[in-house]
Amino acid sequence: MPDSTPLPASVWKPYEKILLRAALIYAVISTIPFNPEFYRQDFDAGFNVNSYPFRWLDVISQNKPWFFASQEGKNYTGWWITVLVCIAAGLGWDLIDRRRQDFEKLYYWFYAAARYGVVLRMSWFAWAKVFPVQMPFPTISQLNTNLGDFTPGKLYWLTTGVSPFFEVFAGIFELVATVLLLFRRTTTLGALMMVAILLPIWFVNIGYDAGVELTSLHLLSLSLLLLVRDSRKFYEILIGHRAVALTFVPAFRFRHEWPNRVRVAFKYGFVFFFVLFRGFSYGQLYASGKSFKLPLDDGLASATGLYKVTEFRLNNELLAPSPTDSVRWENVIFEKFNTISIKVNKNFRLDTRNAVRTTEYYGNIGRYYYGYKADTVNKVFHLHNRIDTAAHITLHYEQPVPGRYILRGVNEGRDSLFVVLNKVEKKYPLEEIRK
Repeated sequence: MPDSTPLPASVWKPYEKILLRAALIYAVISTIPFNPEFYRQDFDAGFNVNSYPFRWLDVISQNKPWFFASQEGKNYTGWWITVLVCIAAGLGWDLIDRRRQDFEKLYYWFYAAARYGVVLRMSWFAWAKVFPVQMPFPTISQLNTNLGDFTPGKLYWLTTGVSPFFEVFAGIFELVATVLLLFRRTTTLGALMMVAILLPIWFVNIGYDAGVELTSLHLLSLSLLLLVRDSRKFYEILIGHRAVALTFVPAFRFRHEWPNRVRVAFKYGFVFFFVLFRGFSYGQLYASGKSFKLPLDDGLASATGLYKVTEFRLNNELLAPSPTDSVRWENVIFEKFNTISIKVNKNFRLDTRNAVRTTEYYGNIGRYYYGYKADTVNKVFHLHNRIDTAAHITLHYEQPVPGRYILRGVNEGRDSLFVVLNKVEKKYPLEEIRK
């Protein structure tokens, strides 16, 4: 960071001093995890990427202030309480620290905390779109799920996923804004871009209930706070058409040199891990055909596809196809990863928890999802229910001809199963257009 001469002391109004302190407190407590539960969590759980080194970076980036943790990301009451508490703390701080004259240094620390708070989270969203792994192309199971079986939020994610070009464009725009926030001279431009990005994202999440409603509002708030000091100058430029110099925040320098070196090392270490290394890691993930929103383990490649259930026996009783039968399987899908999904006509419990946002069954019904391991030597499929992980099914299989499987085994209710699957060669317009 270049050395710079401090600006002349600004005239800060009493309410501005209080709000500056409140904004600094808010930026710090919403970025640095103070909740002990954060450090006690299983860092290898979730995200389906616990074998990837960037998993730890994502855990840090996805740290949520306490008011994010309830009401499925829509705890506005908690957010307002936090804002009011920060204002009250700012007022108390002002009463205690009345002798302070140099508020430029205080503003510098707010400026740094807000910028890095936004970059910490947005670098995750940006790279996950530049290499479109945040909203992947619909799976075969999703392509064979009725439209009415999806929530609006899940539909939004899927419709974005079918257009990688748009997703990549949005990611590049987010990445440029993120990088601009890393440098003081370009922060204003980066914050303006962030407002343009986050405002529609906030409204999309409100309209579609897409799950990150309060997260987007939080990042939007930090971006707006970075622009508040120049709000009058923006009016002069845009409305008054006058030439006005925007505020430049100079680098803060410690009296001793070693803290300055630590600050520089922290900055470029942050850039390396959360921007460069993360981008490289996501690029590798995308190049391997994976997505952290879906299981990473490969399935049985020769089995991938949609299968019609041509014969189904439960406890040796033949069940004919029926639209009202809640037991008989309609069809079975083997994904390219290690998931088998089964279509059954029964009432499903809709799961819209943010905790399962990275899974296949979030925001839709109509199918059972099983992870599986294929023992190709003994010809056995070992299935475990992805929702109820204690539920297991073991199926012995035969493949008399390609595209045909005969399954024998016992289901979770200890009923015997005999199932014949025949592969259906089906083309999907969404996939055909991509070719």
